[in-house]
Amino acid sequence: MKLVRNRHTGRFVLMNNIRDERRSDFSRECSEECPFCPGRKEMIEYCRYEEVIDGKWVVRSIDNKYPALICDEERHNSGEIDYGKHEVMIETPNHFKSFFKFDEEEFKYILKMYKSRFIDLENEKMARSVIIYKNHLKSAGASKLHSHSQILSMSFIPPELEREIEMARKGVFTREVNIILESENFISFIPMDSYLSGEIMIKNKKNSRFNTISMDEIEELSVVLKDIFKKIFNVYGEIPFNVYLHSLPEEVDLEDYRWHLHIVPRKGRFGGFEFGTGLYINSLDIKKMYEKFMIEE
Repeated sequence: MKLVRNRHTGRFVLMNNIRDERRSDFSRECSEECPFCPGRKEMIEYCRYEEVIDGKWVVRSIDNKYPALICDEERHNSGEIDYGKHEVMIETPNHFKSFFKFDEEEFKYILKMYKSRFIDLENEKMARSVIIYKNHLKSAGASKLHSHSQILSMSFIPPELEREIEMARKGVFTREVNIILESENFISFIPMDSYLSGEIMIKNKKNSRFNTISMDEIEELSVVLKDIFKKIFNVYGEIPFNVYLHSLPEEVDLEDYRWHLHIVPRKGRFGGFEFGTGLYINSLDIKKMYEKFMIEE
């Protein structure tokens, strides 16, 4: 569980042989095999957050059984490993439901959990950054069908976030064109220069850090997410996708940065060209994609 630099390319890689032991479960039937379904009492001791309505949990966060990083300060200080805390955030007790079918109330519970866990993990003594991410369906990297996201604190700032921070320092920002939705605090758009086909960004207009999100903003973003995923479903159907949230680390002072979400429907695939060149081909006609997203349902 150590961040190392490849001596041939200079690219960073997180070495971890534990996650290769993960079991994949994509049963369409809710069963005792799903560790995220209600009734799994062994989850209680690993539970870090839970929202209960009418005596039943609606969202909960648990320790990740196969963490990308672990909390071991002694081994971190010795240089043996990098430090981090890794949790799985279960977004619904319903085994079959996904972001495409969630309503505003369900997104609100999810975002409240995101904020609570983000603040707790960011306050870890060794944490320098925190990322929230989601993989939907197997081809997007998920090992379980049951809807969940993950949150990870890290004793370093990951390269992708560092690149965003560096571009913001230079005053270079993604152009907010092809605007799909705009509300008081959020703007959702399709970047013209996205290196991932079909990417959508949801950017907060005012704040650089996710931990500042207010209850009003949570309710507002819940509506935005419901509407965005409805549009994605209408255009693509139940497509595999990834979501990740970037927020400015506490140690970085950069007034112009804005926290944001990346939503990436998995339209493209990576092959020899991408691996061999480090370049990504965005083969999507962004103008046509935008037109499809703007069609009223």
